[in-house]
Amino acid sequence: MSNGNKVVLIGDGFVGSSYAFALINSGLATELAIIDIRKDKELADVNDLLDATVLTSSPTIVKTGTFEDCKDADLVVLAYGNSQKNLVNRLNDIKIASQMVVDTIPQVVEAGYDGVILLATNPVDVIARVVAEVSGFPKEKIVGTGTSLDTARFNQYLALESKLNVSDINAYVIGEHGNSSVAVWSNANVNGINIREFIDKIDDDYKDEVGELIRDKAFKIIKGKGATHFGIANCLLAFTKAILLDEKRVLMASSYLNGEYNNEGLYTGVPTIIGKNGAEKILEMPIDDREQKMFDKSCQDLNDNYKLALEVINK
Repeated sequence: MSNGNKVVLIGDGFVGSSYAFALINSGLATELAIIDIRKDKELADVNDLLDATVLTSSPTIVKTGTFEDCKDADLVVLAYGNSQKNLVNRLNDIKIASQMVVDTIPQVVEAGYDGVILLATNPVDVIARVVAEVSGFPKEKIVGTGTSLDTARFNQYLALESKLNVSDINAYVIGEHGNSSVAVWSNANVNGINIREFIDKIDDDYKDEVGELIRDKAFKIIKGKGATHFGIANCLLAFTKAILLDEKRVLMASSYLNGEYNNEGLYTGVPTIIGKNGAEKILEMPIDDREQKMFDKSCQDLNDNYKLALEVINK
């Protein structure tokens, strides 16, 4: 561990650079080391971020990094990916992302790092499982951003529909961060009052329609500008804060199931207490039978798609 809060960021694309900017503005890290295969981009962002630290009075020292920087890091963050070129299904990028894990994670481990690995690399649930397999770390030390962004979108939608402040909305999305995500309507509420008191005619068709809107929002953003990165950067920052400051905060993380929600042996988005040790405890909230069936299908889809990652791991 470092004397302060040292973060190593691996992957300096849209998401990585947005996260780096959010991180230095937060003042959470005393040091940020950035690693990217595009050394010109890496150096340019370091210099740009250093300029920003002066103007924001940030304590963060930003530098180009190597895997040796992981040795005394307090947190390693993975934000590499395939430029979000796929507008149909994040799962199609499994083999590319899995190969990135195979290429990088052994170097992180060899440097002597044994802390929490936080990742936003898509498909995040499958890739969290790949990172756990390749690293050999305890399952709770691998934390994906899961359905944190999906949950934010769900809360934003409900706030607009109910004409209420989003901070008063408590609603969650579980399962895959992707096409089989499950919006949990059964316990969605406004400070404890069921959401049905504020939105009329919530039937199954309406639930499905809203679920599609939540899932499709990412694709609309990507189509318009090539990537989603501001929202997920702030999700990463929330996880970073929870880990570095040991906040014990409940976040919708990609966590490893050991029988919770009647599923096991995979990572997927569920409410999780996040602290200095990573995914410290999964919380089981009540969901109805329809939501359970949808969640089971989501888990099955993730298990099926993990087989594609195994082809890369085992080759």
